[in-house]
This record gives sequence, C-alpha cells and structure tokens, in this order.
Amino acid sequence: MKLVQIILHMVRGLWTLKRLAKRNDPRLTRRQVQLWHRKALHLFGFERILVGDLPKGPCLIVSNHLSWIDILLIGSVMNVRFLSKAEVANWPIVGKLATGAGTLYVNRGDRKSAEIALSDIEAALRQGDQVVVFPEGTSTRGPMPIKFRSRLIEAARRAGVPVVPLALSYHGPGKDLASYAGDDDFVSHMTRLCQAPFIRGRVAVGTPIESTVAPAVIAREAQANVETMLEWVVSDARPSDASATALDLATTTH
Repeated sequence: MKLVQIILHMVRGLWTLKRLAKRNDPRLTRRQVQLWHRKALHLFGFERILVGDLPKGPCLIVSNHLSWIDILLIGSVMNVRFLSKAEVANWPIVGKLATGAGTLYVNRGDRKSAEIALSDIEAALRQGDQVVVFPEGTSTRGPMPIKFRSRLIEAARRAGVPVVPLALSYHGPGKDLASYAGDDDFVSHMTRLCQAPFIRGRVAVGTPIESTVAPAVIAREAQANVETMLEWVVSDARPSDASATALDLATTTH
C-alpha cells in the first residue's frame, strides 16, 4: 500500500509540474517542489531534524552523499536546485520529476560536461538560486565523506557567493537501509525503504565559507566542517546542539 501511495504521489507530481510550467512562475514552482519533497518523506514514514540555520540568499551548498533520499531530505527544508548525474534524467518518472524541478546534470568523468555544468551552476547562482552539489562524486555508505572534489566549487568563486557545508545522516532502527550505493538499483531500494522501520534524517548546516580563496582550499575546509558535524554520529553520542529542530512532515502538496 505504501509503495502504491508513493507511485501515485510521483505521478501527481508530474501533473503538478506540467500545470506549473504553463504559469511560468519559478518561485511558485520551487515552493511546490519543496512541498512535494515533504509529502514524499511523509509517505515513506521518515522524520527529519534540522540543526543550524538555513542559508539565506544565493549560495553553493556542498554535502556528503548517502542516498537518493538525500534529495528529498534537503529539498524538504530548502528551495534549492540540485546537480545530478546525467543518468537520473532517464530514470522512469523520477527523471521527468527532477528535470521539471530544475535539476542540473553532469556526465561523470566527462571534462566537457563538467565545464558545462560549472557554467550552468554559475548562471543559477547569479540569478539568485541556491544550488546543491555532492562533491564526493558518488553516494557512499558513510557516515564520513570521502574526499571532496573541488572542480565545481569554482562556480561559487566565479559568482561571488559563499559555500555552505551540509552534513546528512540517518538514524533509527532502519538507518542502514537508507544508504544507496554499490550495486543497488532504484526500484529495489525504494521497495526496501517502503518496508523499513523508523528512520529519521538529520540535516546539519555549517558555517558559510567565503569563496575568495582557491576551490581546493574551500573543499578541504568544507569537508572538515562536515566531518566535525558528523563526529557525534560516528561516536554514537547524543546530539547536544540546542538549535536542533524537529520538523513537521504533515505538510501536503494540497
């Protein structure tokens, strides 16, 4: 039943995006996409918690990457655009949803495609958007990130906007089912998530980094920031940050 509800929600999302395209109102579209993400998490039974203050104004957000669920989690708390691998555009239903939501794409390992993506990100930042990239270049089983690549961080320097580190982690008895890496395929993973016990997603926002130095320096600082925010996860400690906020997932797209 849960899987059917989620598929219907995806189909409704396509219809909503088609209707919004006719209105040509980017702000309204971004808001509806955010509400769609919230409802999707609600249908999966995920809870979420936010630690820190959400960034204001255009910025490049760099995050560790554990799963395609990261998109729903981040997208449920921020009006952002994502950079995704080009293959996602061809996923059934999901590809059309991502493209309609303003996702930017890159062919991994293709230098020409990376340069185009860099220009696309810069343009989005200059027009006031917040753009999320996953500088590890792939999803991992975490929780600590592998090396952050610096290439796309150059877009923030060109646009003159800050870089905001983001640390994602999953908790609860079903947390091990959240990660999507290795030989996983999307449909099988989504089916397992529909059967998973309780999972809570945690979004921790770091201190913005000014993009006035070399991208490689920013990448190292951003990764260190993310690792610091994830330290309590690794040590299995309890979060003590007073700014942690549990978010209501009951919001719907209607």
